[in-house]
Amino acid sequence: MRKSKATHDDYQTLRDALAQLPPGAAHQANDPPSPDIIFTPRSHANALDPQRALVIGNRGVGKSFWSSVLTHDAARARAALAYPRLPLSRIRATLGYHEAAGKDDGPAPSRDVLASLHQKGHKPEAIWRSVLVSALRTEIGETLPDTLNGILAWMEDDIERAEAALRRADRAFQERGEIFLFVFDALDRLGTSWDAITPLTEGILRLALDMRGFRAMKAKVFMRTDQSKDDSLFRFADASKIRSDSVPLVWGRAELFGLLYNSLLQAQPARDVLLRLAGEDSDSDLGTRLLNDEELQEVLFYRLAGEFMGAGPKRGRTYTWLYDHLADTFGETSPRSFITAISRAAEFGPMPKDTPIDYNGIRAGVQKASKVRVDQLKEDYDWIKTVLDALDGLEVPCDPSQFLGRWEERKTVSEMRKEAGDDTWKLPLELATRPEDREEALMNALRYIGVVEFRTESRINMPDIFRVEAGIKRRGGVRPPSSRNG
Repeated sequence: MRKSKATHDDYQTLRDALAQLPPGAAHQANDPPSPDIIFTPRSHANALDPQRALVIGNRGVGKSFWSSVLTHDAARARAALAYPRLPLSRIRATLGYHEAAGKDDGPAPSRDVLASLHQKGHKPEAIWRSVLVSALRTEIGETLPDTLNGILAWMEDDIERAEAALRRADRAFQERGEIFLFVFDALDRLGTSWDAITPLTEGILRLALDMRGFRAMKAKVFMRTDQSKDDSLFRFADASKIRSDSVPLVWGRAELFGLLYNSLLQAQPARDVLLRLAGEDSDSDLGTRLLNDEELQEVLFYRLAGEFMGAGPKRGRTYTWLYDHLADTFGETSPRSFITAISRAAEFGPMPKDTPIDYNGIRAGVQKASKVRVDQLKEDYDWIKTVLDALDGLEVPCDPSQFLGRWEERKTVSEMRKEAGDDTWKLPLELATRPEDREEALMNALRYIGVVEFRTESRINMPDIFRVEAGIKRRGGVRPPSSRNG
Protein backbone atom coordinates (compact mmCIF):
# COMPACT_ATOMS: atom_id res chain seq x y z
CA MET A 1 0.00 0.00 0.00
CA ARG A 2 1.62 3.20 -1.13
CA LYS A 3 1.36 6.22 1.12
CA SER A 4 -0.02 9.55 0.01
CA LYS A 5 1.16 12.72 1.73
CA ALA A 6 -1.44 13.98 4.17
CA THR A 7 -1.85 17.52 5.41
CA HIS A 8 -2.58 18.86 8.87
CA ASP A 9 -6.16 19.52 7.73
CA ASP A 10 -6.46 15.88 6.62
CA TYR A 11 -5.38 14.69 10.05
CA GLN A 12 -7.83 17.07 11.69
CA THR A 13 -10.65 15.74 9.50
CA LEU A 14 -9.93 12.16 10.51
CA ARG A 15 -9.47 13.14 14.15
CA ASP A 16 -12.89 14.82 14.16
CA ALA A 17 -14.47 11.76 12.51
CA LEU A 18 -12.86 9.41 15.03
CA ALA A 19 -14.03 11.52 17.95
CA GLN A 20 -17.60 11.40 16.64
CA LEU A 21 -17.80 7.64 16.09
CA PRO A 22 -21.05 6.35 17.60
CA PRO A 23 -20.16 3.78 20.29
CA GLY A 24 -23.29 1.76 19.62
CA ALA A 25 -26.30 1.59 21.91
CA ALA A 26 -27.62 -1.46 23.72
CA HIS A 27 -30.30 -3.15 21.64
CA GLN A 28 -33.55 -4.84 22.54
CA ALA A 29 -34.60 -7.81 20.46
CA ASN A 30 -38.03 -6.33 19.69
CA ASP A 31 -36.54 -3.04 18.41
CA PRO A 32 -35.10 -3.39 14.88
CA PRO A 33 -31.85 -1.62 13.94
CA SER A 34 -31.71 0.51 10.84
CA PRO A 35 -30.44 -1.63 7.94
CA ASP A 36 -27.89 1.11 7.22
CA ILE A 37 -25.98 0.52 10.49
CA ILE A 38 -25.79 -3.27 10.27
CA PHE A 39 -22.18 -4.45 10.18
CA THR A 40 -21.75 -8.12 9.29
CA PRO A 41 -18.59 -9.79 10.64
CA ARG A 42 -17.75 -12.89 8.67
CA SER A 43 -17.47 -15.05 11.79
CA HIS A 44 -21.02 -14.19 12.89
CA ALA A 45 -22.57 -16.17 10.05
CA ASN A 46 -22.85 -19.31 12.19
CA ALA A 47 -24.71 -17.36 14.87
CA LEU A 48 -27.45 -16.63 12.32
CA ASP A 49 -27.57 -20.13 10.84
CA PRO A 50 -31.06 -21.55 11.59
CA GLN A 51 -29.51 -25.01 12.00
CA ARG A 52 -27.39 -23.89 14.99
CA ALA A 53 -29.76 -23.60 17.95
CA LEU A 54 -27.57 -22.20 20.74
CA VAL A 55 -25.51 -18.98 20.53
CA ILE A 56 -23.34 -18.01 23.52
CA GLY A 57 -21.83 -14.60 24.21
CA ASN A 58 -20.90 -12.12 26.90
CA ARG A 59 -22.50 -8.72 27.39
CA GLY A 60 -22.15 -6.34 24.46
CA VAL A 61 -21.20 -8.80 21.71
CA GLY A 62 -24.52 -8.64 19.86
CA LYS A 63 -26.95 -11.28 21.18
CA SER A 64 -29.96 -8.93 21.29
CA PHE A 65 -28.78 -7.14 18.15
CA TRP A 66 -28.82 -10.32 16.07
CA SER A 67 -32.10 -11.38 17.69
CA SER A 68 -33.63 -8.15 16.39
CA VAL A 69 -32.07 -8.59 12.94
CA LEU A 70 -33.44 -12.12 12.61
CA THR A 71 -36.96 -11.15 13.66
CA HIS A 72 -37.40 -8.02 11.50
CA ASP A 73 -37.78 -8.28 7.74
CA ALA A 74 -35.82 -5.23 6.53
CA ALA A 75 -32.87 -5.88 8.83
CA ARG A 76 -32.82 -9.58 7.96
CA ALA A 77 -32.87 -8.75 4.23
CA ARG A 78 -29.80 -6.55 4.70
CA ALA A 79 -27.97 -9.36 6.53
CA ALA A 80 -28.95 -11.81 3.80
CA LEU A 81 -26.87 -9.83 1.31
CA ALA A 82 -23.76 -10.28 3.47
CA TYR A 83 -24.33 -13.97 4.22
CA PRO A 84 -25.48 -15.47 0.90
CA ARG A 85 -24.86 -19.08 1.97
CA LEU A 86 -27.51 -18.76 4.69
CA PRO A 87 -31.24 -19.00 3.85
CA LEU A 88 -31.99 -15.70 5.62
CA SER A 89 -34.26 -14.50 2.82
CA ARG A 90 -36.54 -17.52 3.44
CA ILE A 91 -36.83 -17.08 7.20
CA ARG A 92 -39.95 -16.05 9.07
CA ALA A 93 -38.97 -15.38 12.66
CA THR A 94 -40.82 -14.69 15.89
CA LEU A 95 -39.55 -13.88 19.38
CA GLY A 96 -40.42 -16.55 21.92
CA TYR A 97 -38.96 -14.43 24.72
CA HIS A 98 -37.09 -11.13 25.01
CA GLU A 99 -36.36 -8.34 27.46
CA ALA A 100 -39.62 -6.48 26.79
CA ALA A 101 -41.81 -9.61 26.59
CA GLY A 102 -45.43 -8.88 27.42
CA LYS A 103 -45.13 -5.22 26.43
CA ASP A 104 -45.75 -5.72 22.69
CA ASP A 105 -48.20 -7.64 20.52
CA GLY A 106 -46.00 -10.68 20.01
CA PRO A 107 -46.61 -14.14 21.49
CA ALA A 108 -43.76 -13.88 24.02
CA PRO A 109 -45.21 -14.02 27.57
CA SER A 110 -44.18 -11.67 30.37
CA ARG A 111 -42.26 -13.13 33.27
CA ASP A 112 -45.33 -12.64 35.47
CA VAL A 113 -47.33 -14.89 33.13
CA LEU A 114 -44.49 -17.42 33.12
CA ALA A 115 -44.38 -17.38 36.93
CA SER A 116 -48.14 -17.90 37.15
CA LEU A 117 -48.13 -20.83 34.74
CA HIS A 118 -45.16 -22.44 36.45
CA GLN A 119 -46.72 -22.05 39.90
CA LYS A 120 -49.85 -23.80 38.60
CA GLY A 121 -47.71 -26.86 37.99
CA HIS A 122 -47.20 -26.65 34.24
CA LYS A 123 -43.86 -28.04 33.11
CA PRO A 124 -41.55 -25.44 31.54
CA GLU A 125 -41.25 -27.32 28.25
CA ALA A 126 -45.04 -27.50 27.99
CA ILE A 127 -45.26 -23.75 28.67
CA TRP A 128 -42.84 -22.97 25.83
CA ARG A 129 -44.61 -25.39 23.51
CA SER A 130 -47.82 -23.46 24.18
CA VAL A 131 -45.99 -20.24 23.27
CA LEU A 132 -44.88 -21.91 20.03
CA VAL A 133 -48.45 -22.97 19.26
CA SER A 134 -49.62 -19.41 19.93
CA ALA A 135 -46.97 -18.05 17.56
CA LEU A 136 -48.20 -20.46 14.86
CA ARG A 137 -51.94 -19.95 15.31
CA THR A 138 -52.35 -18.79 11.69
CA GLU A 139 -50.56 -21.90 10.40
CA ILE A 140 -51.92 -24.83 12.36
CA GLY A 141 -55.52 -24.84 11.14
CA GLU A 142 -57.15 -24.90 14.57
CA THR A 143 -59.24 -22.46 16.54
CA LEU A 144 -57.19 -21.66 19.61
CA PRO A 145 -57.96 -20.05 22.97
CA ASP A 146 -56.68 -16.49 23.42
CA THR A 147 -54.53 -17.18 26.49
CA LEU A 148 -51.54 -19.43 27.10
CA ASN A 149 -53.39 -21.03 30.00
CA GLY A 150 -56.17 -21.89 27.57
CA ILE A 151 -53.74 -23.22 24.96
CA LEU A 152 -52.08 -25.41 27.59
CA ALA A 153 -55.49 -26.86 28.48
CA TRP A 154 -56.26 -27.36 24.75
CA MET A 155 -52.95 -29.21 24.29
CA GLU A 156 -53.40 -31.37 27.39
CA ASP A 157 -56.93 -32.25 26.34
CA ASP A 158 -55.73 -33.91 23.16
CA ILE A 159 -51.96 -34.24 22.84
CA GLU A 160 -52.16 -36.09 19.52
CA ARG A 161 -54.25 -33.29 17.98
CA ALA A 162 -51.76 -30.68 19.18
CA GLU A 163 -48.80 -32.61 17.75
CA ALA A 164 -50.62 -33.06 14.44
CA ALA A 165 -51.26 -29.30 14.32
CA LEU A 166 -47.54 -28.57 14.70
CA ARG A 167 -46.70 -31.08 11.96
CA ARG A 168 -49.20 -29.34 9.65
CA ALA A 169 -47.51 -26.01 10.33
CA ASP A 170 -44.12 -27.56 9.55
CA ARG A 171 -45.43 -28.92 6.24
CA ALA A 172 -46.96 -25.56 5.36
CA PHE A 173 -43.60 -23.83 5.76
CA GLN A 174 -41.91 -26.56 3.72
CA GLU A 175 -44.39 -26.21 0.87
CA ARG A 176 -43.78 -22.45 0.72
CA GLY A 177 -40.01 -22.90 0.90
CA GLU A 178 -39.89 -20.99 4.21
CA ILE A 179 -38.15 -21.56 7.53
CA PHE A 180 -39.84 -20.62 10.79
CA LEU A 181 -37.34 -19.49 13.43
CA PHE A 182 -38.39 -19.23 17.09
CA VAL A 183 -35.93 -16.82 18.76
CA PHE A 184 -35.16 -16.53 22.49
CA ASP A 185 -33.14 -13.70 24.08
CA ALA A 186 -32.57 -12.22 27.57
CA LEU A 187 -32.90 -15.55 29.36
CA ASP A 188 -31.65 -13.97 32.60
CA ARG A 189 -34.92 -11.98 32.67
CA LEU A 190 -37.21 -15.03 32.68
CA GLY A 191 -37.89 -14.58 36.40
CA THR A 192 -36.86 -12.75 39.55
CA SER A 193 -34.86 -15.62 41.03
CA TRP A 194 -32.47 -18.22 39.68
CA ASP A 195 -34.82 -20.86 41.10
CA ALA A 196 -37.38 -19.64 38.56
CA ILE A 197 -35.00 -18.78 35.71
CA THR A 198 -33.11 -22.08 35.60
CA PRO A 199 -36.04 -24.50 34.96
CA LEU A 200 -37.59 -22.11 32.44
CA THR A 201 -34.25 -21.90 30.62
CA GLU A 202 -33.95 -25.68 30.60
CA GLY A 203 -37.47 -25.81 29.15
CA ILE A 204 -36.37 -23.57 26.27
CA LEU A 205 -33.38 -25.81 25.58
CA ARG A 206 -35.60 -28.90 25.63
CA LEU A 207 -37.94 -27.26 23.13
CA ALA A 208 -35.00 -26.24 20.93
CA LEU A 209 -33.78 -29.84 20.89
CA ASP A 210 -37.25 -31.13 20.06
CA MET A 211 -37.65 -28.63 17.22
CA ARG A 212 -34.59 -30.12 15.53
CA GLY A 213 -37.00 -32.89 14.51
CA PHE A 214 -39.02 -30.52 12.33
CA ARG A 215 -37.85 -29.85 8.81
CA ALA A 216 -38.84 -26.19 8.50
CA MET A 217 -39.27 -25.02 12.12
CA LYS A 218 -36.21 -24.34 14.28
CA ALA A 219 -35.28 -22.54 17.50
CA LYS A 220 -32.52 -19.98 18.04
CA VAL A 221 -31.44 -19.40 21.66
CA PHE A 222 -29.09 -16.55 22.64
CA MET A 223 -27.51 -17.25 26.05
CA ARG A 224 -25.09 -15.46 28.38
CA THR A 225 -21.65 -17.00 28.89
CA ASP A 226 -22.09 -17.64 32.62
CA GLN A 227 -25.45 -19.36 32.09
CA SER A 228 -23.93 -21.62 29.45
CA LYS A 229 -21.50 -22.94 32.09
CA ASP A 230 -24.35 -24.09 34.35
CA ASP A 231 -24.27 -27.87 33.92
CA SER A 232 -27.70 -28.25 35.52
CA LEU A 233 -29.26 -26.81 32.36
CA PHE A 234 -27.92 -29.64 30.23
CA ARG A 235 -28.75 -32.75 32.22
CA PHE A 236 -31.69 -33.92 30.09
CA ALA A 237 -31.37 -36.61 27.43
CA ASP A 238 -29.42 -35.60 24.31
CA ALA A 239 -28.70 -32.10 25.67
CA SER A 240 -25.16 -32.54 24.37
CA LYS A 241 -26.52 -32.24 20.83
CA ILE A 242 -27.41 -28.62 21.60
CA ARG A 243 -24.39 -27.78 23.76
CA SER A 244 -21.69 -29.31 21.55
CA ASP A 245 -23.07 -27.53 18.49
CA SER A 246 -23.26 -24.11 20.18
CA VAL A 247 -21.82 -21.02 18.49
CA PRO A 248 -19.55 -18.57 20.36
CA LEU A 249 -20.43 -14.99 19.45
CA VAL A 250 -17.14 -13.07 19.45
CA TRP A 251 -15.39 -10.18 17.70
CA GLY A 252 -11.91 -10.85 16.39
CA ARG A 253 -9.31 -8.14 15.93
CA ALA A 254 -9.80 -7.96 12.16
CA GLU A 255 -13.55 -7.58 12.64
CA LEU A 256 -13.23 -4.69 15.10
CA PHE A 257 -10.79 -2.82 12.89
CA GLY A 258 -13.09 -3.59 9.99
CA LEU A 259 -15.92 -1.97 11.95
CA LEU A 260 -13.74 1.08 12.56
CA TYR A 261 -12.77 1.55 8.92
CA ASN A 262 -16.27 0.81 7.69
CA SER A 263 -17.58 3.60 9.92
CA LEU A 264 -15.01 6.07 8.58
CA LEU A 265 -15.81 5.12 4.99
CA GLN A 266 -19.49 5.87 5.57
CA ALA A 267 -18.84 9.57 6.25
CA GLN A 268 -17.55 12.38 4.07
CA PRO A 269 -15.04 13.97 4.02
CA ALA A 270 -13.36 11.33 6.21
CA ARG A 271 -13.76 8.72 3.45
CA ASP A 272 -11.78 10.72 0.92
CA VAL A 273 -9.01 11.48 3.41
CA LEU A 274 -8.76 7.84 4.49
CA LEU A 275 -8.45 6.76 0.87
CA ARG A 276 -5.74 9.32 0.23
CA LEU A 277 -3.89 8.31 3.39
CA ALA A 278 -3.96 4.74 2.13
CA GLY A 279 -2.73 5.85 -1.28
CA GLU A 280 -5.93 4.75 -2.99
CA ASP A 281 -8.42 6.53 -5.20
CA SER A 282 -12.11 6.86 -4.51
CA ASP A 283 -12.99 4.00 -6.89
CA SER A 284 -10.79 1.45 -5.14
CA ASP A 285 -12.06 -1.64 -3.32
CA LEU A 286 -10.34 -0.50 -0.13
CA GLY A 287 -13.51 -0.73 1.93
CA THR A 288 -14.02 -4.40 1.07
CA ARG A 289 -10.39 -5.32 1.68
CA LEU A 290 -10.26 -3.47 4.97
CA LEU A 291 -12.93 -5.73 6.44
CA ASN A 292 -10.73 -8.81 6.54
CA ASP A 293 -7.17 -8.04 5.43
CA GLU A 294 -5.27 -7.68 8.71
CA GLU A 295 -2.02 -6.67 7.03
CA LEU A 296 -3.77 -3.79 5.28
CA GLN A 297 -5.61 -2.84 8.48
CA GLU A 298 -2.38 -2.76 10.43
CA VAL A 299 -0.45 -0.59 7.98
CA LEU A 300 -3.28 1.93 7.74
CA PHE A 301 -3.72 2.09 11.52
CA TYR A 302 -0.06 3.02 11.90
CA ARG A 303 -0.79 5.99 9.65
CA LEU A 304 -3.67 6.94 11.93
CA ALA A 305 -2.00 6.35 15.30
CA GLY A 306 1.71 5.87 14.80
CA GLU A 307 3.36 2.48 14.98
CA PHE A 308 4.61 2.24 18.56
CA MET A 309 3.20 2.72 22.05
CA GLY A 310 6.11 5.04 22.83
CA ALA A 311 9.34 6.16 21.18
CA GLY A 312 10.18 2.65 19.96
CA PRO A 313 9.00 -0.98 19.78
CA LYS A 314 9.78 -1.82 23.43
CA ARG A 315 6.23 -1.09 24.65
CA GLY A 316 4.51 -2.71 21.69
CA ARG A 317 2.78 -1.71 18.48
CA THR A 318 -0.45 0.26 18.53
CA TYR A 319 -2.41 -2.16 16.31
CA THR A 320 -1.95 -5.18 18.56
CA TRP A 321 -1.58 -3.29 21.86
CA LEU A 322 -4.99 -1.66 21.64
CA TYR A 323 -6.91 -4.87 21.03
CA ASP A 324 -4.94 -6.83 23.63
CA HIS A 325 -5.50 -4.24 26.38
CA LEU A 326 -9.24 -4.11 25.73
CA ALA A 327 -9.68 -7.88 25.87
CA ASP A 328 -11.11 -9.97 28.71
CA THR A 329 -9.53 -13.21 29.93
CA PHE A 330 -11.08 -15.08 26.99
CA GLY A 331 -9.16 -12.76 24.65
CA GLU A 332 -12.42 -11.10 23.54
CA THR A 333 -13.15 -7.39 23.09
CA SER A 334 -16.56 -5.78 22.74
CA PRO A 335 -17.30 -3.32 19.90
CA ARG A 336 -18.35 -0.61 22.35
CA SER A 337 -15.08 -0.86 24.29
CA PHE A 338 -13.08 -0.64 21.07
CA ILE A 339 -14.92 2.33 19.58
CA THR A 340 -14.97 4.13 22.94
CA ALA A 341 -11.18 3.83 23.20
CA ILE A 342 -10.67 5.15 19.66
CA SER A 343 -13.05 8.07 20.19
CA ARG A 344 -11.40 9.05 23.48
CA ALA A 345 -7.96 8.87 21.82
CA ALA A 346 -9.20 11.42 19.27
CA GLU A 347 -10.35 13.76 22.05
CA PHE A 348 -7.13 13.53 24.03
CA GLY A 349 -4.93 16.55 23.46
CA PRO A 350 -2.90 18.05 22.15
CA MET A 351 -3.24 16.67 18.63
CA PRO A 352 -0.07 14.91 17.38
CA LYS A 353 1.88 16.50 14.52
CA ASP A 354 1.99 13.54 12.12
CA THR A 355 -1.10 11.45 12.92
CA PRO A 356 -4.71 12.05 14.00
CA ILE A 357 -4.15 10.14 17.29
CA ASP A 358 -1.16 8.67 19.17
CA TYR A 359 -0.20 6.26 21.94
CA ASN A 360 -0.96 8.78 24.71
CA GLY A 361 -4.51 9.10 23.42
CA ILE A 362 -4.82 5.32 23.10
CA ARG A 363 -3.84 4.86 26.77
CA ALA A 364 -6.45 7.45 27.77
CA GLY A 365 -8.90 5.57 25.55
CA VAL A 366 -8.33 2.33 27.45
CA GLN A 367 -9.00 4.16 30.73
CA LYS A 368 -12.35 5.39 29.47
CA ALA A 369 -13.21 2.07 27.83
CA SER A 370 -12.64 0.34 31.17
CA LYS A 371 -15.32 2.46 32.82
CA VAL A 372 -17.70 1.95 29.92
CA ARG A 373 -17.13 -1.82 29.92
CA VAL A 374 -17.79 -2.19 33.65
CA ASP A 375 -20.93 -0.06 33.31
CA GLN A 376 -21.95 -2.22 30.36
CA LEU A 377 -21.49 -5.43 32.33
CA LYS A 378 -23.55 -3.98 35.17
CA GLU A 379 -26.57 -3.98 32.83
CA ASP A 380 -26.46 -7.80 32.90
CA TYR A 381 -24.56 -8.43 36.12
CA ASP A 382 -26.07 -6.13 38.70
CA TRP A 383 -23.46 -7.18 41.26
CA ILE A 384 -20.27 -6.49 39.28
CA LYS A 385 -19.47 -2.98 40.51
CA THR A 386 -19.96 -3.89 44.17
CA VAL A 387 -17.54 -6.79 43.79
CA LEU A 388 -14.91 -4.77 41.91
CA ASP A 389 -15.15 -1.67 44.12
CA ALA A 390 -14.17 -3.79 47.11
CA LEU A 391 -10.82 -4.56 45.41
CA ASP A 392 -9.74 -0.92 44.99
CA GLY A 393 -6.03 -0.44 45.65
CA LEU A 394 -4.89 -4.06 45.28
CA GLU A 395 -2.21 -5.02 42.78
CA VAL A 396 -2.23 -7.91 40.27
CA PRO A 397 -0.97 -10.50 39.62
CA CYS A 398 -1.52 -11.64 43.20
CA ASP A 399 -2.51 -14.58 45.35
CA PRO A 400 -6.29 -15.30 45.17
CA SER A 401 -6.44 -14.95 48.96
CA GLN A 402 -6.01 -11.18 48.58
CA PHE A 403 -9.28 -10.94 46.65
CA LEU A 404 -11.08 -13.37 48.95
CA GLY A 405 -9.77 -11.60 52.06
CA ARG A 406 -10.85 -8.17 50.84
CA TRP A 407 -14.38 -9.40 50.09
CA GLU A 408 -14.60 -11.04 53.49
CA GLU A 409 -13.19 -7.96 55.23
CA ARG A 410 -15.71 -5.65 53.57
CA LYS A 411 -18.62 -8.08 53.96
CA THR A 412 -19.20 -7.89 50.20
CA VAL A 413 -21.42 -10.98 50.01
CA SER A 414 -23.72 -9.70 52.77
CA GLU A 415 -23.91 -6.31 51.06
CA MET A 416 -24.83 -7.94 47.75
CA ARG A 417 -27.55 -10.03 49.33
CA LYS A 418 -28.96 -6.94 51.01
CA GLU A 419 -28.99 -5.02 47.72
CA ALA A 420 -30.62 -7.90 45.81
CA GLY A 421 -33.36 -8.60 48.33
CA ASP A 422 -35.80 -11.16 46.92
CA ASP A 423 -34.53 -10.60 43.36
CA THR A 424 -31.86 -13.28 43.48
CA TRP A 425 -31.27 -12.96 39.72
CA LYS A 426 -29.30 -9.84 40.71
CA LEU A 427 -26.75 -12.12 42.42
CA PRO A 428 -24.13 -14.16 40.58
CA LEU A 429 -25.59 -17.46 39.49
CA GLU A 430 -22.73 -19.23 41.30
CA LEU A 431 -23.58 -17.51 44.60
CA ALA A 432 -27.30 -18.13 44.26
CA THR A 433 -26.86 -21.85 43.57
CA ARG A 434 -23.98 -22.47 46.02
CA PRO A 435 -24.56 -19.98 48.86
CA GLU A 436 -22.19 -21.82 51.19
CA ASP A 437 -19.19 -20.96 48.97
CA ARG A 438 -19.57 -17.21 49.53
CA GLU A 439 -16.30 -15.48 48.50
CA GLU A 440 -15.16 -18.46 46.42
CA ALA A 441 -18.44 -18.16 44.47
CA LEU A 442 -17.60 -14.54 43.64
CA MET A 443 -14.22 -15.60 42.29
CA ASN A 444 -15.84 -18.25 40.08
CA ALA A 445 -18.45 -15.77 38.89
CA LEU A 446 -15.69 -13.39 37.75
CA ARG A 447 -13.84 -16.23 36.04
CA TYR A 448 -16.92 -17.35 34.10
CA ILE A 449 -17.47 -13.91 32.56
CA GLY A 450 -13.81 -13.31 31.73
CA VAL A 451 -12.94 -10.78 34.45
CA VAL A 452 -10.23 -12.76 36.26
CA GLU A 453 -7.96 -15.62 35.28
CA PHE A 454 -5.79 -18.06 37.20
CA ARG A 455 -2.27 -18.04 35.79
CA THR A 456 -1.27 -20.64 38.39
CA GLU A 457 -3.04 -21.95 41.47
CA SER A 458 -1.47 -19.15 43.49
CA ARG A 459 -1.54 -16.27 40.98
CA ILE A 460 -4.54 -14.51 39.52
CA ASN A 461 -4.71 -11.64 37.05
CA MET A 462 -7.29 -9.13 35.88
CA PRO A 463 -7.18 -7.61 32.37
CA ASP A 464 -6.85 -3.83 31.98
CA ILE A 465 -10.39 -3.49 30.62
CA PHE A 466 -11.72 -4.24 34.14
CA ARG A 467 -8.70 -3.57 36.34
CA VAL A 468 -8.40 0.14 35.50
CA GLU A 469 -11.96 1.06 36.45
CA ALA A 470 -11.70 -1.08 39.59
CA GLY A 471 -8.69 0.95 40.74
CA ILE A 472 -6.49 -2.16 40.82
CA LYS A 473 -2.82 -1.59 40.07
CA ARG A 474 -0.48 -3.53 37.84
CA ARG A 475 3.23 -2.89 37.52
CA GLY A 476 3.93 -1.48 34.05
CA GLY A 477 0.24 -1.49 33.12
CA VAL A 478 -2.21 1.26 32.23
CA ARG A 479 -2.78 3.35 35.34
CA PRO A 480 -6.23 3.83 36.83
CA PRO A 481 -7.53 7.41 36.32
CA SER A 482 -6.02 9.94 38.74
CA SER A 483 -9.41 10.41 40.39
CA ARG A 484 -9.09 6.85 41.72
CA ASN A 485 -5.53 7.37 42.84
CA GLY A 486 -6.28 10.34 45.05
